[in-house]
This record gives sequence, structure tokens and C-alpha cells, in this order.
Amino acid sequence: MAEALTIQEELAVQEFLEEVRKLDQHGPVVESRNTAVKFLMARKFDVSRAVELFQAYRSTRLREGIREIRPEEEPLQSELLSGKFTVLPYRDARGAAIALFTARLHRPDYTTHKAVLQAVIYQLDKAIESIQTQRAGLVFIYDMTNSTYENFDYELSMKILNLLKGAFPARLKCVFIVSSPLWFRASLAVLRLLVREKLRERVCTLKTHELPRHIPKESLPEHLGGSARYSHAAWIQACIRADRTSAAGDELSRDKPADGVAPRDHRCPLQGRTCTVAEPNADRFPQRLQGNYEEWDGSLLTAKSTVVGTDMGTKERRHGNGHVANGHGPGPARRSPHRSDAASSVPPRRKDPGEEGAGLEGGQTRPAYAWGCGRTSVPSVHVPDNEGMTVRELVEHVKKMKKKGIFREYEEIRKEPPAGTFNHSRKPSNQMKNRYSDVLCLDHSRVKLSVMDSDETSDYINASFMDGYKRKNAYIATQGPLPKTFADFWRMVWEQRALIIVMTTRVVERGRVKCGQYWPQEVGDSDTYGRFLVKNVHVRMFQDFRLSQLQVYDSVSGELRSVAHYLYVSWPDFGVPKSAGAMLDFRAQVKQHQEAAFRAMCADWTGPAGGPPLVVHCSAGIGRTGTFCALDICLSRLDDVGALDVQRTVRRMRTQRAFSIQTWDQYYFCFMAVLEYAQRRGLLPAIQWSDSE
Repeated sequence: MAEALTIQEELAVQEFLEEVRKLDQHGPVVESRNTAVKFLMARKFDVSRAVELFQAYRSTRLREGIREIRPEEEPLQSELLSGKFTVLPYRDARGAAIALFTARLHRPDYTTHKAVLQAVIYQLDKAIESIQTQRAGLVFIYDMTNSTYENFDYELSMKILNLLKGAFPARLKCVFIVSSPLWFRASLAVLRLLVREKLRERVCTLKTHELPRHIPKESLPEHLGGSARYSHAAWIQACIRADRTSAAGDELSRDKPADGVAPRDHRCPLQGRTCTVAEPNADRFPQRLQGNYEEWDGSLLTAKSTVVGTDMGTKERRHGNGHVANGHGPGPARRSPHRSDAASSVPPRRKDPGEEGAGLEGGQTRPAYAWGCGRTSVPSVHVPDNEGMTVRELVEHVKKMKKKGIFREYEEIRKEPPAGTFNHSRKPSNQMKNRYSDVLCLDHSRVKLSVMDSDETSDYINASFMDGYKRKNAYIATQGPLPKTFADFWRMVWEQRALIIVMTTRVVERGRVKCGQYWPQEVGDSDTYGRFLVKNVHVRMFQDFRLSQLQVYDSVSGELRSVAHYLYVSWPDFGVPKSAGAMLDFRAQVKQHQEAAFRAMCADWTGPAGGPPLVVHCSAGIGRTGTFCALDICLSRLDDVGALDVQRTVRRMRTQRAFSIQTWDQYYFCFMAVLEYAQRRGLLPAIQWSDSE
């Protein structure tokens, strides 16, 4: 710590360390003077109270199974990147640090209490390295804006509150619950009864516009009524960098250091090997929060020490132009697939974030689906107009038209000629890259790859940009990759900086191959596709889909990125699902993940508002792919303006990806899915439909 202590405070530090060593001769010990000061500061150098606080802190961690905190490992890595919990780079008027929990980003069914608490403890540990934070304390904002009951986790809320007030070395000054919905009031009343009286007095609920009365506007982010901009990803990167120069490490998960040097594990992100290196003592985190993490250079959670000559330790294959090497065991010596520390320490070029709300009608602020980052929006073909239907008008339309009428409506769309030419798809050199000879890309909207080795044909892939609701190029609709196009597919994902891949077909259906196995399926496996090495680092199974967390390493640039792969498995082999519930849940999960992943890279993004495109594919890239995209567009518009137009949406989609929505029952499914969504949202009562309709 940079601040000198008085003689009495120094004596208190020694007494604290002696008392803590007596607690458990065989358990974790605290040798760090810095840690002792943190606990003593939190209790105004009252040794007995500081020891009690440490015991509560340690007991909480052990009770939740948090003996180690490794930010580079799943599921903690995803939890940190979600942006659900963060520490803002500014302070309140009295100098307290500001922690923010965004409720709508929390999905209790997709994470665990342990992972969330790990993320909270990890970030708060870094924040209280600042003397100012230790003295001025912490303000906690629980933002419930746009959250639903599904986002609320009562038990987790209690754990976080009790941690902050009675089991963490930070002075909790106040808890602000922002924009709490009506259903939360009963839960809040119970919470008030169960927490300590002092904490009860410090918990208050308020509206967003009231928050600047308690915290200066210049310290609050724009979505909470302030004027500050911040990068959560840059904050996490600051934490990771602090770890690399840390002498103290995580007190409950490390071994005792020798000669003032802390041994730390450096794990190469794709290789799974561990090498222990010694790092000199250094200050872990600057004393002032403000201005310390405004930028992010993209090396988040990936830049580790270099390890040369280690093998993958897993089954490795190469595809495309890469050399083929099958089998297990040691492979040839190779450089660790990550950025070097030297590269990651270079300050990034400062980006112009663009004007807030640019490209939106009437000067309104950017809505939630745009996610507030990137440059000025380019117009999309999907914008509100006077042709849309309200939900009740849509019900009347479906009742009036019935299934036969909806079928005729689709037939009119299907018979319309394509809105462009297919010259590039029909070139002899490109025809072999098309999975189906009659599913081609319109020239004006095709995704162009970078030309390789002056070969003009190397820029082709059967993939099309499609606009989303008020978002240009929100999707890339593409076919299921062929073995010969695996390398091209990953080149497209890399060049477009895609964060998520949505796959709506299984590899084999009804005995027919619908898509190639273009990603490593099992955890720990890695495949090489041209210049890209892809490793599966985490798999999570859900009832209707499978989520694989992939790490993609570019052997040319040495850069490593994370890509989420969603495989939807509940689409029946014949027809369409009887209920849209599973698809609606799937869409909600994908959108939430896309938003969180984009927020993590926001400071490093200079493209259109809303971030990189979502890569969506089935087999041909027009049927289920078109259905998923049409639903997303229609529901986004419904949420925004309370109206939608399925027919015009599909027509507009087809001007960018020809033949989108392949069958009439997929078209009809869009109507049924919208109505089911409206019922879920309470916009409609339950409706009974007969088969004759």
C-alpha cells in the first residue's frame, strides 16, 4: 500500500496477522500485510472486529466452495465477461467506489451462485486495493431496469447483501435499487426483515431519474441518467493485468510465497499446460479508480506467459489448407496460441465511439437492442412504418385468413422473382462451394471474404448479410458448412468478428448429412481449419439446445478470441415445432448472450451500432435460418413500437437472402410464435386454435 500507517495502526496489523494465524494452523493463512490492512480499514483498525470480518469472509467462501478464483477458466470467465456485475471507473461525491449489478443480464437457470459470487468477489477484491475505496467505502447499485421475474434470484440477492455488509472488507455505504417492478415489492419487504438493521436503513428504492440526486451525473453511466462512459471489458482487463503483477494473489487459494515472490499458474488458453513463473512484487491496482481502465486492447483473459514446445494434449485435426495430423499424444513444437505480454501491454488506439443515438428516428436515445456502442447506424430495411399490425389486429388477421389464407399469402411471396443476380454463386469456381445448386447468394448482399494470394475466387462463401430490426447487417445467413468450406467459414467468422454462431439443424437428420462437423464437439478437443485453431473449452447442455464455448486462435496474427456456438436440437425432422416456446426461450438466451458478449468488446468495436453480425445457419441457410431471423425481427419491433408485419418482414428479408422462409408452414409458424410470445408477455389472453383454422 502506498499510504503510510501510524505506529498504532502498524501494531494493529501485526496483531491481526498473529490472530489470524491462530485460527487454523492447517488451513489457508494470510501472510499479506496488504490484506491485513484491508480488513482493518473496514473495521477502523479494531483488531477483534477485523478478525471477525475475516472469519466471516473466509467462511462465506468456503461455504460456497470458492477456494480458488481462476478468471481464465469457465464458468467464471463467461460470468466476468457477461457485464452483469462491474465496478464503475468513477466515484460518488464522498469518494466511495460504485459497484453496479444489472439484473436483466442475470439468468438463474444458466449460471450458479458460486460463479456469480466468484465474479463479485474477484472484482471487489481488485477495487478495494485502492486506499481511497478502503476509506470511503462502496456504493452498490442494483439496476432492475427492463428485468423480469425470471431474472430475479432471491437467494443470490441475500448472499450478495450479506457478503457486502458482514463478510467483505469494504464499507457498504448504501444500496440503491433502481426501477424495481411491482412484483419485487413483496420480495423487498422480506429482504428488509432478514438483513441486519444497519443494512436495512441503507437500502433504498428509486427511479432512474432520481439516482443523480444521490450520485453525481458525471459518475453514472448514460443508461442510469448520467453522462459517464465506461468499458466493462477494460475494467476486467485491468484486473487480469493486476493479477500478472500481483505479489499477494488470492489469499485463500495460493501457497505461501518464498522470498517475497508469489508463484502463480499461467495457463496457456488452448493448451491446458501449466507453467509456474515467479513475478516480482508490484502494486496490484492503482489507488484511483477514475481513468484507469477506459480502453481495452482485446487481450482480455487470454494473454498469458509464453510456453514453447508443448502439445495440445487432445485429439487434433486439420482441415482446409492445413496439414493433416491425426491421433493423440505429443505433437510438433509450436508457439503457444495467444498474444505475448509485450503485445498486450501496448496502449490501444483510442476509438471514436460515435454520437449517442445516431441513426435513430426523432433523435431518441438508442434502444436496448442497439446496446449503445459502435459508430453511427446505417439504415436497415426493417424500420417501423404505418403498415404494421398490433397484436390484436394480428389475431383478427389470422382468424380471418385461416390456414388457407396464410398459405395463399405465402404463395404470393414465394412466386416473386429474386431481387437481384447470382453471378458470383454461379461461377464454375464457386459452384462446388454451394451445398445446394439452387440456393445461391444475391450478389449485392453476399459476404465477401478477403482475397488470398491474389486469387479472386477466394473471396466467395455461400453467406449473405441480412438486416435486423433497425440494425444494418445484424445477421449473416449461411449454409451448413461443407468439409471443403470449413476454413472459409472460420475465416468469415474471424473477419466479421462474430461472437455467436446459431446452428438450427443437427449434423445428421433422417440419415442424411445436413451440415459438416465444422467445430470440435467434445470438451478439450481441438481442430485446425486452414490458419485457425479452434478448441472446445466448455459445453453446457440444455433441454432444447447445446452451448459450446470455443476459443479460436489465428496462427497468422497470434490473436485469440472466444466464440459461442449454439446448437438448437428441438426442431423436428418433419415440419415445424407444435409450440414455439422452446424457440422463444432459445432466442432470448442467444440475444442475452450476444448483448453481454458485445458489451465486453464494446470499447474495441468501431463498426455499426449493435456490434458484429450474428452468424445463423441451418442446412441451406434459408428455411430455419429465415424463420429464426424473421421471428427476431418481428419480436424486436413488437417490443419497440407495439406493432409488427410478418408479411413485409419476410419480403424484405428475401431481398437480401433469396428464398428465406422455405415453406408455408415455416411462414405460418412465425404467426403462431408471435402470438405465443404475446401471450407470455401478457399482451393477449390464451387463444384456442382449431386445426381447421
